[in-house]
Amino acid sequence: MRKRIIELIEADASVDPRIVFLTGDLGFSFVEPLEQALGERFVNMGVAEANMIGVAASLAASGFRPFAYSIAPFVTARCFEQIRNDICYQRRAVRLIGVGAGFSYGTLGPSHHALEDASIMASLPDLVVANPGNVAELDRCYAALLDDPRPAYFRIARESGADYGAPIFSPQTAAFEARRGADVTLAASGGSVTQCLAAAAILAGEGIEACVVSVPVLQPFPADAFAALLTGAPVVAVFEGYRGNPLSVGVMETLLARGRGEVFVDLVAPQSFPNLVGDTETLRRRAGLDPTSIAATARAVVETRSVRTLGARA
Repeated sequence: MRKRIIELIEADASVDPRIVFLTGDLGFSFVEPLEQALGERFVNMGVAEANMIGVAASLAASGFRPFAYSIAPFVTARCFEQIRNDICYQRRAVRLIGVGAGFSYGTLGPSHHALEDASIMASLPDLVVANPGNVAELDRCYAALLDDPRPAYFRIARESGADYGAPIFSPQTAAFEARRGADVTLAASGGSVTQCLAAAAILAGEGIEACVVSVPVLQPFPADAFAALLTGAPVVAVFEGYRGNPLSVGVMETLLARGRGEVFVDLVAPQSFPNLVGDTETLRRRAGLDPTSIAATARAVVETRSVRTLGARA
């Protein structure tokens, strides 16, 4: 998806001279075509992310459309104050791009993992948080936010994601079925959608049909669109981040507002730093966020619900 968002910006910049791209000395091997296309509108700000955010905010105030690009924790946690005060408080339409969502940068360790970024960005007023699960969703998110006057954060995984289509949506309607099923709903966002689709395939082999609902915009949470997809089946929310992330909170608030009592389980990363060096898939297995673990949780929920239903009928 890193390559794709660069392509989208390049195509947009070819017809809009207001677009400026700022990088915190990162993205090389991906951004060179954009650098050539933009010329002086491409600026390497160096390892100075807080300064990059201040410059991006000033450019937006001057009528430009700036994109600020770095690895997810560097463009969020490292310069949170500048995002809060210079971008959100001033309501500047800066597009922040954070690459490496979740455990995407597995072997580089916790300094490069992004497990809290969605939560801290979603805590800010007026900031849209987009978390596409594949290239198709990224295209839709980019188009939906193209003329939005609010600032936005694109939470991008290193992987391209599974091959599934995405309908046209707005931030308010950004929830849809990536796979249909009636026995259990797997609600996911970002890279977790791919993991849930693989888990659904495992469950299908056992006669359990899982619906996979993708939520590519986390803030504002598309509660009405998500609620319209619920069928009363148990809901398992899966997010590659810590407890309290905007997907988990949005799903829980939606279920509580409906008041229909769906069984709910929240699958998130442990609230701890990994004590080993491992690749992305190893870290997902350790966190219980791989397809086998997701399938096991969904299976247990379905079986428990079946037992309760039989008991109630008896």
